[in-house]
Order: sequence, then C-alpha cells, then structure tokens
Amino acid sequence: MKYFRYFLVLMSVILLTFSVQAQRNTTSDTYKVEGHILSKADNQPLDMATLIIKGNNMWATANEKGKFVIPAIKAGKYVYEVSYLGYQKYVDTLIVRKNINNLVIKMDPLSLGLNEVVVTAQEQKMGSASKIDQTAIQHLQPKSIEDMLQLLPGNLTKNPNLSNLGQASVREISANDNNSLGVAVMVDGAPMSNDGNMQSMSTAVSGSKSGQRMNGMSDQTTGGRGIDLRTLSPDNIESIEVIRGIPSAEYGNLTSGVLVIKTKSGVTPWEAKVKVDPFSKMVYAGKGFLLPGKGGAMNIAADYSQSYADIRKHYQGYDRITANLGYSKTFMENTKPLTFNVRAMYYRNINSVKKDPQMYEDESLKNENTSFRLNIEGNWRLNLPWISNLSYSAMAQYSHLKDFSRLQVTLGTAMMPFGDSYVDKEYVGNFLQGNYTTEYTIDGKPLEIYAQLKGNKLFQFSSDNYTNIKVGVDFNLTDNNGNGMSYLPGYPISAGSGNSIRPRAYKDVPSMKTLSYFIEDRTEAKLGKTMLTVQGGVRFSNLFLDPLSLQNNIWIVEPRVNVSYQLLNQSNNRLFKDLSIVGGYGISSKAPTLMYLYPNSAYFDEVGLNRYNPNDPSQSMAIISTKVIKNTANPDLKPARSQKVEGGLAGMIGRVKGNVTFFYEKHDNEFSFRSLPYNMLFNKYTIPQGGTLPVYNDGVLSYIDASGHTQIAPSVVDTTMFSYARPSNSIRTIKRGIEYSFDFGQIPYIRTSLIVDGAWFYIKRQNMENSYSIMETSINNVRQQYAVLMPAGSGSINQRINTNFRFITHIPRLKMIFTTTAQVVWSESVQNIYKDKDGNDLFYHAVVDNGGKMEERLQVNPLGYTDRKNDFIPWNDQLASSSVGKQMISGYSNLKYYDKEKFSPYVMFNFRLTKEFGKLLELSFTANNFLKSSKLVKYKTRDGYRQMYTDLYFGAEIKIKI
Repeated sequence: MKYFRYFLVLMSVILLTFSVQAQRNTTSDTYKVEGHILSKADNQPLDMATLIIKGNNMWATANEKGKFVIPAIKAGKYVYEVSYLGYQKYVDTLIVRKNINNLVIKMDPLSLGLNEVVVTAQEQKMGSASKIDQTAIQHLQPKSIEDMLQLLPGNLTKNPNLSNLGQASVREISANDNNSLGVAVMVDGAPMSNDGNMQSMSTAVSGSKSGQRMNGMSDQTTGGRGIDLRTLSPDNIESIEVIRGIPSAEYGNLTSGVLVIKTKSGVTPWEAKVKVDPFSKMVYAGKGFLLPGKGGAMNIAADYSQSYADIRKHYQGYDRITANLGYSKTFMENTKPLTFNVRAMYYRNINSVKKDPQMYEDESLKNENTSFRLNIEGNWRLNLPWISNLSYSAMAQYSHLKDFSRLQVTLGTAMMPFGDSYVDKEYVGNFLQGNYTTEYTIDGKPLEIYAQLKGNKLFQFSSDNYTNIKVGVDFNLTDNNGNGMSYLPGYPISAGSGNSIRPRAYKDVPSMKTLSYFIEDRTEAKLGKTMLTVQGGVRFSNLFLDPLSLQNNIWIVEPRVNVSYQLLNQSNNRLFKDLSIVGGYGISSKAPTLMYLYPNSAYFDEVGLNRYNPNDPSQSMAIISTKVIKNTANPDLKPARSQKVEGGLAGMIGRVKGNVTFFYEKHDNEFSFRSLPYNMLFNKYTIPQGGTLPVYNDGVLSYIDASGHTQIAPSVVDTTMFSYARPSNSIRTIKRGIEYSFDFGQIPYIRTSLIVDGAWFYIKRQNMENSYSIMETSINNVRQQYAVLMPAGSGSINQRINTNFRFITHIPRLKMIFTTTAQVVWSESVQNIYKDKDGNDLFYHAVVDNGGKMEERLQVNPLGYTDRKNDFIPWNDQLASSSVGKQMISGYSNLKYYDKEKFSPYVMFNFRLTKEFGKLLELSFTANNFLKSSKLVKYKTRDGYRQMYTDLYFGAEIKIKI
C-alpha cells in the first residue's frame, strides 16, 4: 500500500498543476464539426467509417451517406484519425475556430500502389506498446497470432509451425509457462482466458502434465499455461496491439503484458487465400458486405490449415478449422451514435487421432479441441453533463477438450496388485497382468463468461488541455463441467506401491468468480511550450473462492501510471519535432487458475501382502492399504504479482523517429507445483511357508497351517515415504533490459527505408521455496527412506543482445514491396545458478571418493531431512561425513555446470516479398535464413548441441480479391 499512497500523491499534484493551467485558459466556446468520409477510388460513401480525435476519446461514425457529426468541440488544433476496413488510415490536422459544415475526407483503398505502406510494428509513445496493422500482417504471412510477435523489439524470427502450441511470449528469450499465462489476450474487448483448462492426469502425481510419457500428449495441451494462439485465424485479424509495459487499469488478470486483438468488421471484397510451404498448407475465404437499407454490415470468414513439423511423424501433425461470423451496426449516427458489434467464432482441430509406426504397437493419442465464442461490444456517445461515452462488452466462451491415450503398461513382474479405494482403507485388492493395455481420457468443458461496463467523462478546457476520467466494472466467471480424468475400470495407468491416480470429475470443482472495479484518468496539459501527459489509475479486484480452496476470498489492488513529458517540439526548437521523456510504474496480478486452486486428491497405495498362485486362485491374495490426502490445495496460494518500472526517450528529428526504453520487472509468486513428503503407515503381513487358503475379514488375515488349523497371520506396522505435488508460488523472475526502435525514413532515390530495432534482455528466474525429494538406500540390507530437503535458489540467468536491420524497398509503380532483414545476435548467454536470497552461491567444490578414485565435484548441501518417524534432522557436519549423508548431497561431476555459457555472435538473413497484380491478385513470398546458414555449437556446461540458426524456411501466399 506504500506505493499506492505515493501514486495518489503524484496524481493529486498533477491534477492540481493541470487545474491551475486550465483556469488560465479563457477559451470556452464549442463548435460543431460535420462532414463526409468517401472512398478516393470512386467517391462512394464509407458507411461505418470511424473518426477519432487522438488523445481525448472524442469520436464519430459515418452513416450510409458517409456523413459524420461531432456536435461540440473546443476551439483549437487537433490531430484526428479515420479508419475503415480495407482502407489506409487517414491522419490529418483539424483547426477549429468556427463551425465546420462540410469537411470532406477521402480515403485510399489499401494497396501497394500507395506512396506510404507500413509493414512493421509501430511503436507507441507510452506503455511500451506496439501496433501491428493489416498491411504488416499481410506482408508477414503469419499462420497464427504467435508469428506476429516476431515484429516486437527484441524478438527473433521464428518459422511458422502449427504443429507446436502457439504461446504468447513477451520480453522473453525462451518459452516460459508463467510468462504465457500472464499475457492477457483481449479479443474485441473481452478476454480470451485459459483459466478453466484443467487438462491434467493428476496434479498430485504429474503437476500440469496430461501424460507421463514423452509421446507428445502434453505438447498439445495448455492446462496451467496461456491460451493456444493457434485457435485464432490471423487472416481474420484487422489489427493487434501488444502492450509490453504498463497497461491501462481497465486490463486485469495479467502479469506479462496484453494482446489487444481487433477482428475484421465492415465491408471487404471476397478474399480467398492459399498459403503453402514444405510442411503445411492453409486456405482462407472471407467477405464483409452491407445489408440492404440501414441493416448494418455482415462479415463471414473461414479457414482450414494442416501442418506437419516433420512429415515423417504424422502423429505430431496438426489440423484446424476456424469460422467467424460478425454483424455490426451504428444507430443514431447524427445524434448519440451507438455502435453494436456481435461476433461468433468457432474453432476445431480435426484429424486429431495420432498414431504412427514409431509409437509402440497398439498405442495411439487423440487431442480434440472444439470451442465456440460469442462476443458483443459497443460504444455509446452520450455527451451528457456527467458522462461522455458508455462502453459495454459481454462474452461467453465454451470449449470441449478431450485428450485420449491408449498406452501399454509394463510393470516388470508377472502379476501386480493394484489399489482402487477413494478413502483410507485396508482391503483385498485385485491383480493385474504385468503387461497390459489401458486407455484414459481427460474430458474438460471449460466455460468463460465475462461482462464489462465502463464510462468516461471528458473535461476539455482547450485543444491542448483536457482530462478524461474513466471508470468501469467487470465480472468474470470461470467454470469447468467436464467429466475429468477417467480410465478403463480395472486397468489403471499405474499399479503397485506409490502415489497413484484416481478418476476425478471436473464438474465437481467449484467455479471461480471475479468482480473488478477500476478508475483511471488521462490528463494532457500544456505547460508553456511543453506538454505533459499522464495516464494513471487503480484497479480493485475481488476473487471469490470456495472453501475447498482452503482460503478466504482474495482482494487485489493494482495501481498503474504512465507519464510522457514533451520537452521539445516544433514550437520551441528547430531541431527536434519531438523529444519526450516517458516512464511508468505499475503493479499487475494474475489469479490462480482452477487447476492451481482446486488440485487433485493424493492417493497412496501400499501392498501389505502380495501372494499370487497362477495355478490356484484360492491361494492368491493381495492386501492393499490406501491413504488419501483428500484436499491438496495450498491455503497460502496467492495470485502471481508483477511490478514494472520503465523510463526512456521518444522523439523525432527530420525523417528519423525512434524510442529507447529502459525497464525493470519483478515477478513474484509465479505458479508451479512443489513436491511434499508423506509418511504412510500400513500393515505388512507374512504367511509362513506352507500356509494356505488365506482369508481376510474385518482387518484380520488368517490362513490354514500345515496341520490344517486356522492361524492369524503375523503382521508388523511399516512405514513408506511417498511424495505428492501441491500447487505453490515458488518461482520468482527478475527482468531488466533496454528496448529500442529507430525508423530512419526512406531514401528517395532507391525507395528504401531502414528500420533498426532490438533489445538487451536479462532474465533471472529462481525457485524461491525449499524442495523435497525422496531418497532410498539400504543399510545392512534394510531399506531406508528419507525426505531430503534442498534449499531454495536453483534457477538460471539468460541474457541476449540483438538487433534487426530491416531494409524495406517499396516501388509503388510496380505495386511491390520487399523486406530484407539482417538479424544480428551480438551476444547471448545462459547460466545455471544456485544462490541464496543475498546472491551468494550455495554450491561449492569438493573432492569425493568415487569407487576408490578421487573425483572433484560441485556440491550443494541439503538443509536436512525427514525420516520415516516424521522427525526433521537439520544438516550438520557429522551428518555430512556419514555414508547416508553423502548420498543426500546434490552433486555434479561437470565442473562447468554453473559457469556462464556464452555463444558467439551470428547473423541471419530473411526475405519477404509482396506483389499486387491489378486489383484482383496478390502474391507474397517468404524465405527465412535464405543463405542456409547453419552452425552447431557443443555445450560446455551441459550435454548436447545447440543449433544457432533457424532452419531454412520458404513459403508462399496467393490472395484473390473479387
């Protein structure tokens, strides 16, 4: 709350400064602006084109005659932007000194014949945000939303590959589940959440994994991770904004960043696309058209994609189909315009059965994912004394996830007892053959419901001085009505002693509800010949939890502020058109998903008697003890939390514009699963030699001895140590770095422009909780078990410095544009670490006896251990010198294991070409690493090799417009 108080003081000072400045301004008259928005190609009106006064949230929409009206605006000079699907954005300056009755705006249809075409991400001044528009998307030829992220500063080229999950990655060097989970994906004003996804075999056994084998099952499921971006067709996207820094207070349930996606809405010609490369193919068709009269506009689109990362392994392939249907209309265009947009989206992966000769005989996988989303959103310009605009958004998304696996189980013995009890119990169990085939299904039906209402009030004192206050409330419900995990009765996934798996229905898991409120103010004040812009707000969220989570409701407070101070502009110097200092501070939180809030129960089975006679079933018996931890929820589980601080410069000199941003991020309480020990007491029975006909009744085991008399079998109470996984907040990530982007403008003689962007990333990720592992050894031929407690602090440090030099050549007469990119990685390193909270190394060098040979090793001492009596013994020097203690020490024979692994610089060249043929045909071509550079580097700190370059890739796209 200390930071929140500082934030309130800062906002008060800024608002007071603005109020004093505003009182000096005597301009109070308002004027009316109206006009028409037309197509430059044929002077036809552009129904539903949108005009926005940049900065102050004033807007208007054109009617069927292209007419728009802004009823009241202060005198002054404004920059406005007009957008319409399929047309180049129109940006101009408007000087208001009186009523303007016939402002005519003519927009150019998107074409490579235009003088200016943008095919890269456009950096925004505040919040470290990048905007990717239609022409950039078309030139990039993406197969999923993930492919678009390579245009961000610091990101590297990645070959399109639909066979792997498409996870969002913001300010990352390598993929990370918490990073992708912390990216909020907003589609048409509503979040696309994965919080209801619980596709896991058993959290107590395998965490978030949906399979225990490396067979690709877990590679296609996203439980505990971010959404799969492959579920959205990139060809139906109008624009995407990626917020890497501090987002507006209206965005919640995030830590890493925000993807703001806007799908196509409005009139477009028939478009048909075909994309092909050696590993995949994609077809798309879509159209937007006006309905008769004033019926609004309808959009329809569908695509089909098929991809194989390796054509030799069809079981790793991926097929999808998406369909989109949208309707949009504006009511009361000339008075109080109300926009209404409704969109229905459908996704399904097909041909999901995955079987291949390279898998075990009689084994197969199936990943099914079907989802339907209905989204409604709009904006109402009320212009009332107490409110300027009212925005609304509502969404419902239902998915059916079904993961199936048919697998062979090998137990290593002829017959094996197995447990199936759901309660603490000792009972007679059944036997399984040592080798058998079983099937299991994970059936999930996540449901997301979301609604948001927000309003703003604009207080405009002049064109240069205003404050815009926005308040809002949103509600989110997450549920899962699936049947959960189940397997063939009598054929468990594993058998014998251990932490085992039981079926569980997700429909029994409570839903999660979140109610949030936010207030935010954007103030722009002209201070002499300089300009100050401040956007600050705070978000309050209440996460309602069921008692099954073992904790009360969670209250979250998230203050955020972004500031831009324009020191220099054309009015106070001759060199800089703009030089601004930008910065911000913000706190964001990501709530635990259903998987982390309501994990599986833990079931422990131990065999007290294993007596099997293949010739006489009456002589066979298995006695099983089952112990259950019914609720493995963590009562101390918290939302993941991030703090971000940013500062930098943005400016423009002549044709050159650019920005540099320094950032620091601290991500606490990131999610994982922590292993905990469990000591299980059970009865161990013995039937002496010659004993027959065992009978178990009411906790007593009897048998017939050699003389024919009934005897009670002797038993002893034994202890076995098991472990189970419980959700935790054990991961902390520290990030710092520099992002930069410079546009040097176009060289007229060769019509080539140069854009340079890149970043330095430093990412330190550590496990901040002590961890247990079960160690088993033998002392005097007697089995001993210990739960060894290792200290927190293990992790890694990754660093990278890279620059992309993008040479963009645009020839309007030929309607052609091509981009050659030199991707330079100046420096890259990775380092394993094991440090305490003060940064001191916890590993040390030691010389140990390895079978009579003295060997130098790196070692980490445990904190102690828990024995089978459940006593904790702290680590001490005497224990370190004992034979058992030596086995508890974690060690590495590779003396470079904790050294920094550095990679030498390398350069890779990529090429993209887009060419229009008339108005009907467009051809695009991509070649990544077209020089076919290749370099394998052997690791010094670990086993294996690393391929430094992206594989050679080429693909083409044909687009037909009718």
